[in-house]
Amino acid sequence: MEDRARILEDRVEDLTRAIAQTINDAVLPERPAIRAELKEFAINLLQESIIAPEPVAMATVGSEKAPFNPLAMGIPLLFAGGVLIFLFPPVGMMLFAGSVVMIGWGLVVSVVRRR
Repeated sequence: MEDRARILEDRVEDLTRAIAQTINDAVLPERPAIRAELKEFAINLLQESIIAPEPVAMATVGSEKAPFNPLAMGIPLLFAGGVLIFLFPPVGMMLFAGSVVMIGWGLVVSVVRRR
């Protein structure tokens, strides 16, 4: 795979040198700015000619989205509920109960995914 990439890089480099040489050789007394015009033309033509890869192909190349595990949210809620149960008992009890449910759910999800 690296050999093919190196071949492609060499080919692009050779083509770039050929374009640069053609632009550098362009001398027209009646049009002194011909080199700048040719350079802009080559850049615009190149930008218009390159086809962007399909979005679906790029999505498969990217990293996979990590699955949600409620255990990660249950642990901080457990600590928050433990503190708030003394300051605001109803809120603390709800957070504490929610954390117990999320930790249990997270443990079940972890065990099921491993199998």
